[in-house]
Amino acid sequence: MASLDLPYRCPRCGEHKRFRSLSSLRAHLEYNHTYETLYVLSKSNSVCDAAALLPLVAEGALLAPANNNDPFEPLRPSALKERRFPCRELPCVDDLSLTPANSNTAARYIPNVEFPLGEIFMKTAMTSTDSGPHGNPNTAVAVAANVAASAVEAAYEEGLARLKARAFERLELDERLEKLSEEVEQKIAARVGRLQSELERKSSELERAKLESERLSQEKQDLEDKASELSRQVDVSVEMLANLKQDLVNKEAELNHKQQCGLHLSLHRTLQ
Repeated sequence: MASLDLPYRCPRCGEHKRFRSLSSLRAHLEYNHTYETLYVLSKSNSVCDAAALLPLVAEGALLAPANNNDPFEPLRPSALKERRFPCRELPCVDDLSLTPANSNTAARYIPNVEFPLGEIFMKTAMTSTDSGPHGNPNTAVAVAANVAASAVEAAYEEGLARLKARAFERLELDERLEKLSEEVEQKIAARVGRLQSELERKSSELERAKLESERLSQEKQDLEDKASELSRQVDVSVEMLANLKQDLVNKEAELNHKQQCGLHLSLHRTLQ
């Protein structure tokens, strides 16, 4: 048999070490893999697993400088093409106070709306720099910041409007589902009520049948007792009749004997 056809393999050596039984595999682990080897291998495997679970870091983040002293670096077209500005997180449906208070539905997931804020910032920055090339750099930075804030606010308002529309649609769907569930619950309650009444009726009929069966059983026991009593009385009467008959036979025999004795006595007296 080839080694690859054997059922058990060594978890440390790999596929080229396979064994026929668990006892041979245990002996191999005990003699060929010491505690220190197992400990080091387990530690290395745990470190590899943890490294596999960690998210990869982008190379741009590792190569980016720690301090950026150029205030216009984020507004340059090259920087805007390489990265996108982070999206402002939109509130969920519960924060908008659109969900009913007594709603016990599961939490809903609404994806965040992402807008191309980098292109907006680039266009606004280029417009501001073209309109005032001889202006103060601080004023240009303030204008760019104001334009960026207004763009972010507009994007936020647009996303908030979309989120509200989706929330209203979801609320309408929830109301329909709630009405449908109420109808289903009412139908189920009616059905359960009918089944409960039928069950109570069957239970009462079964109770009456049980009482009737107990009554008939009692009557049967009484009749059996009476029959046994009558049989005993019949046996006593038969015994008494037999005794009376025997007494009568004995009386007749005694009477015949007395008559014969009297006849012999009278004949004896006559002969004398």
